[in-house]
Amino acid sequence: MRLRGVLVSTADACAVGCRFCFRADVGRDVLSLEQYARALSRLRELGIDELCLSGGEPTDHPEFRQLVRVAVQFGFRCAVVTAAREGRRLTALAGVAGLLSHVTVSADSREAERLGHTGRTVPSAAAVFEALGHTRASLHVTAYELGEADIDEISAVVTKAGVGLEVSPLLPSRTFRFENPNLQRDLELIEGSLGMSPELRVVVDEYHQWLDSPPKRDCGSERLYLSADGYLRRCPYDTEAQVSVNASRQEISASVRRMLDEPPHTAIGCVAICRPSSAESADEPTEADPAHSRQAEQQMEAAL
Repeated sequence: MRLRGVLVSTADACAVGCRFCFRADVGRDVLSLEQYARALSRLRELGIDELCLSGGEPTDHPEFRQLVRVAVQFGFRCAVVTAAREGRRLTALAGVAGLLSHVTVSADSREAERLGHTGRTVPSAAAVFEALGHTRASLHVTAYELGEADIDEISAVVTKAGVGLEVSPLLPSRTFRFENPNLQRDLELIEGSLGMSPELRVVVDEYHQWLDSPPKRDCGSERLYLSADGYLRRCPYDTEAQVSVNASRQEISASVRRMLDEPPHTAIGCVAICRPSSAESADEPTEADPAHSRQAEQQMEAAL
């Protein structure tokens, strides 16, 4: 397997603080520009050329613009996952929009917003797409107890902006802090009104398989993860298998090879959070009509 990208956690803290957040690291660490540049240098030597800035909220990073510029200078295709809506965050995002290969704007359905107290409403995302000035972007909606009003709002935003759409229904498990009693209805509404992508269909099928009889499978992610305190991991949650960006070239290279040769095992949480898909590629934005699930971004970003 060839690693094709790296998911970057710009900071452990997040002002949004979604109830359903799956961030791997929670604390006070903020990724320094020095560690970031060192990591990018080593990653380019390993042949990695795609990068996604997540967080916390990446536009809150005090040197957000520099993070983007340094990535481009190193030859990375730089994507961003953001919940920015207005003020300083939106100004920072708009200032580097032309350098970004893709921007994923996170939003929540009405009930998901109520559950998470996020403020990431679907209608408010329209101003973000307008500020970008390009359509290398997508709207990512975390879906919970969807209604027809949600469908109308989602359709209006993506149609006017001409951007892609990704929908991730909340997939609860025993380890998560919420339930989704209307998951099947959500899925039916997504399929009937937005169109369910093959990727989302696979995720849902795997999710139900895990609930019935968890298969034994190794991680198949094609991305590394860079933590805000300067460590590279194969899995954001696997702190046992990590290497500092301050290590030598040889040590980093050997550690990454071990991560590939000895991948961590997946669990039901992996299905709900980390969803490898062709739609994740920063230089391959999705079409405007299908509903997609994505990694993390999620984002994990969601996810993060």
